[in-house]
Amino acid sequence: MGTTKQEIVLSAGKLFALRGFPDVSIQDIADDCRIAKGSVYKYFPSKEDLFNEVFEQIYDRYFDEAERIRRLPGLTEREHFVKQLVFRFQYFLNHRRILVEYQDLPIRQDAKFMPLRLRIRGRLMNWHQACLLSVYGEQLRPYVWDLVFLYKAMLKEYLYWLAREQEQLSIERTAEYILKRLDGLSAQLIAEAEQPLLTAASFERYLHWGREGEPPDREQWIGALLDKLAESVNEVAVGDIQRGELRELASIVREEALKEQRSHPLLLALLSYLEREEALRSPAAQLRHALML
Repeated sequence: MGTTKQEIVLSAGKLFALRGFPDVSIQDIADDCRIAKGSVYKYFPSKEDLFNEVFEQIYDRYFDEAERIRRLPGLTEREHFVKQLVFRFQYFLNHRRILVEYQDLPIRQDAKFMPLRLRIRGRLMNWHQACLLSVYGEQLRPYVWDLVFLYKAMLKEYLYWLAREQEQLSIERTAEYILKRLDGLSAQLIAEAEQPLLTAASFERYLHWGREGEPPDREQWIGALLDKLAESVNEVAVGDIQRGELRELASIVREEALKEQRSHPLLLALLSYLEREEALRSPAAQLRHALML
């Protein structure tokens, strides 16, 4: 009986988990499956394509198990949350060479891998949102995306610590500790009732980045930043003549940035000049990043 595509995926997943993506070749995978290297290429044109399949299947299994934990009977929402968090740390540590260490590898920017990575990121963010709302209720909803971002940052840093530091933390204690910190953050967000940084509307595009056929809308992003730059000129503490000059420069930036063929040296010079004004520093820096200058 011939080796199936799924058997190749399982073999690759095993080897990637043991050695890491850079130290596994297509020949290694073929040898493990006891097939010719060409038989692997029959299903996967490259090692990157095979990694994509492994990565997606590992995440699918993660979400399946997280959902099973969410449905366990007899537990409070807080107990469900802690169990899911403990599972997350355990699962990511067991697959750290695939789910954690890939972030330091060139494949992170691979044209085929990036849409998958962004799609899974959106799926994770939606999952975090649902979990936080289940613990803290609808009163958190106006601020939930801010808390999702803070929670995600905690997860990332504690996971890196658990994966790489010699001083080992208890996974269970870490999960309980994170939940207690979230208690304080959520209570403060609700009590202060401050305008949230991240709204549902602003987050919608972020969550849908990476869908097949729907790449990040960079042009829309650039347009919003150009608007912000123009608005910020009004905040600069200068006289009318100098403000008029700044408006003219911001107008030239807009005209050049919206061209199909942009002059990067010109945009870089203009933005560097505008950044001399403190009120324009942040929007100019964000625009520079969006334009990849």
